[in-house]
Amino acid sequence: MASINTNSASMAALRTLNMTQNALGKVQSQLETGLRVNSAKDAPATFVIAQGMRADIGALNAVSEGISFGQATIGMAMAGATSISDQLTTLKGLVTQAKNEGLDGSVIQDQVTEVLAQIDAITSTSAFNGVNLLTATATTLTVATGLGAADNVTFTNVDLTSTTGLALNTVDATDTANLDTHLATIDAAIATVGGALTSIGTFASRLDDQGEFTQLLTDTMKEGLGVLVDADMAEVAAELTALQTKEQLNINSLSIANSAPQSILALFR
Repeated sequence: MASINTNSASMAALRTLNMTQNALGKVQSQLETGLRVNSAKDAPATFVIAQGMRADIGALNAVSEGISFGQATIGMAMAGATSISDQLTTLKGLVTQAKNEGLDGSVIQDQVTEVLAQIDAITSTSAFNGVNLLTATATTLTVATGLGAADNVTFTNVDLTSTTGLALNTVDATDTANLDTHLATIDAAIATVGGALTSIGTFASRLDDQGEFTQLLTDTMKEGLGVLVDADMAEVAAELTALQTKEQLNINSLSIANSAPQSILALFR
């Protein structure tokens, strides 16, 4: 029975068109954002998991930044300790030279004084962002290496100053009777700096390895997040084309359904 008041065919066509347009809106959103799950209404459980992963990725990025800061700080300490080692080599050569008769010990001592001053200048300036690991100040470098409370590594400062750290303040090139004793003091200082370089190098290597692992972990989590929420753009593009075609057919169907009651007018002609 044809009815003017209630057009069942038109209502059915309109429902189908609304469903198609809703689906089309979701597909267009995926194209715009590149995400299959962009909000909790798309897939609540997946969205919650994805948000947790995003939080972990953000935290890992912060860990990476901290490791980079640690690498820069320990790198500055390594450069300073290496320079001090070079200065000690020069210092040993000067004191050894003082053994030669006919040389003016006071001139050599002036050079020794300059070397010791240079060592202290190196220790005082071997700081990164206010952190100096080569002075007597009780400074430690703590670097977070993961998301857990116990996931961190610590490097304790080493005193390489000429007086308190290396005990070189007694070295005297004019004291010809005790030059061997002074050389022994210098050798002890060389050993101290060598130990410091070993500790610094080991810590630096650990930070490098941890930095690479943290980056790998971050990349892996990003890949996992992508599997959860990213849209397959090729599939979405194909679905968009199908829905656009379907929408046009729905519109045509609705137009036909709306025109059906008008056929009753032919009975009154």
